[in-house]
Amino acid sequence: MKDDILYENGDVKEALRRLPENVYNDRMFRIKRALDLSMKHQILPKDQWTKYEEDILYLTPYLKEVVRERKEREEWMKK
Repeated sequence: MKDDILYENGDVKEALRRLPENVYNDRMFRIKRALDLSMKHQILPKDQWTKYEEDILYLTPYLKEVVRERKEREEWMKK
């Protein structure tokens, strides 16, 4: 999924912390599976690929909220 490959800066780490446990566990499974296949120099079987229609941005709503809160906090600190 697209959100699995985001660079983990402070905002992304906070958004990950806010994910529901089952969504976070699914993400970790996909990442571990990708690392395992990479180390074995194998490719995921095509029938297990994520279909374009199923590729949802599960982290983006949380990330937008974290960024909005950070910007709001920065604005308050300026005053």
